[in-house]
Amino acid sequence: MLFFDLEAYAPPDDRTASLSSLIVNPARPGHLLLGGCFFRKRFDEPIPEAPEVQGLWLWNFASEAALLSAIKARFEEEWRLQREEKVRVLGKPATDLVVCGAGITKFDLPALYCRSLFNEIASPAELFEVFFKARPIELANEASFLFPEEPILYPKTTREMAGRLGLHERKGSSKNIWDSYERRDYAAIEQRTAEELRLVLELYTRLQAKIARASRAT
Repeated sequence: MLFFDLEAYAPPDDRTASLSSLIVNPARPGHLLLGGCFFRKRFDEPIPEAPEVQGLWLWNFASEAALLSAIKARFEEEWRLQREEKVRVLGKPATDLVVCGAGITKFDLPALYCRSLFNEIASPAELFEVFFKARPIELANEASFLFPEEPILYPKTTREMAGRLGLHERKGSSKNIWDSYERRDYAAIEQRTAEELRLVLELYTRLQAKIARASRAT
C-alpha cells in the first residue's frame, strides 16, 4: 500500500477563478505541483507509532518534469512490490496497487496525471495505467459511517474525520503553502506535509480498528 499527500501552488492571478473551494487546477499551466510525502507498508504490517515518511519536492529537482518522473517511478516500484506480496483479499489476488489518502481522488491522482501530461513525461495511456488504475482508499468517503446523525452521504474533510476520532488537524488553508513557497520557506512546507501524512496514517489506523471491532461484535 502507498499512502501519500501532495501539495501544489496556484499563482496569485488564478486564485479566484474556481467553481470549488479547491482553488488549484493542475490543468492550468502556471499551477505547479510542489511535491509531497509518501509512506509504504505491506498489507499485513501495522503502521509504526512514529512512521518515517519520504519527501519528493520540486526544489530538490531540476524541473517539475523531473519531480514528476521521480513520483511516477515511485508508483511503478510500488506496483511491482505489491504484486510480489501475492496477497489475497476475499479469495482474490490483490494485484492492483492500493493507494490511500484524504482527498486523493479529488486532487492528488488527477494532479499527477494532468501535470505529467502537461510536462510530457509519458503518453496519456501510460500515465493512466500508472495513476488511475491503482485502487484508491479515499478516507474522505470511508469515514461516512462515523457520522450516523448525517443521513446524506457526503465526503468528509480531514478536520471533520480527525475531530470525530479524537485527533487534531492543524493543516489550515492552502494559502499558507503558497506563502511559504513564495518566501522559499521550503522546510515549512515539508514539515507541514509530513505532519499531514502522519495524520492520514493515524486516521487510517483508527478507522481500520473501528471496522474490525464492529465486525467482531456482529
